[in-house]
Amino acid sequence: MKKFAMFILSCLVFGACAGVPVDKSTEYLAKGEMYHKIGRAQKALKYLNKAIAEDPTNAQAYLSRGSLFYSVGEYDNAIADFNLVLEADKNVPELYSALGAAYAAKGEYKEGREALLKSLELYPNNVAALNSLGGIYYSTENYNAAIEQYSKALDLRPVQGIFYMRGVCYEKLGMQEKAADDFAKADFLAGVSAQ
Repeated sequence: MKKFAMFILSCLVFGACAGVPVDKSTEYLAKGEMYHKIGRAQKALKYLNKAIAEDPTNAQAYLSRGSLFYSVGEYDNAIADFNLVLEADKNVPELYSALGAAYAAKGEYKEGREALLKSLELYPNNVAALNSLGGIYYSTENYNAAIEQYSKALDLRPVQGIFYMRGVCYEKLGMQEKAADDFAKADFLAGVSAQ
């Protein structure tokens, strides 16, 4: 972790020494993102707030701060930051995906579903959005729709957690054989990733 921090700081220093201008907002953003990655949320927030204060138009700073808020369960703040970025650019599928996940985490499934569908309209192969949409359908006990979304995601990329959730949906519908098959696939992937 310290090596990563030193790398970021050396890039900033060497970049400045090499004649590449580094504005304060970019410097604060890099520090905030680095602290977020190593799990130091309060320090990350401090630097992300500084990046925004230095340049209130820095969309990446709002996106990073929204991601930080999401990771610590401050969903209202995450939604506010994601919506600020959407005002600047309405064509970022990952942003709609993050917004949808934040709404879903709050239990606001209608808003979450709308954001995720917008993400998928922009980028139909967004595995994260398909998985989150499956999660919304699961949470609202629409297991068939959840299975459909999880299956689309799995067609794009086999992911342990998605196999597990689709298996749970099959189990809820009394389809024990399909559930067992998905649980076995999830266990296989868990074993592969542990090696």
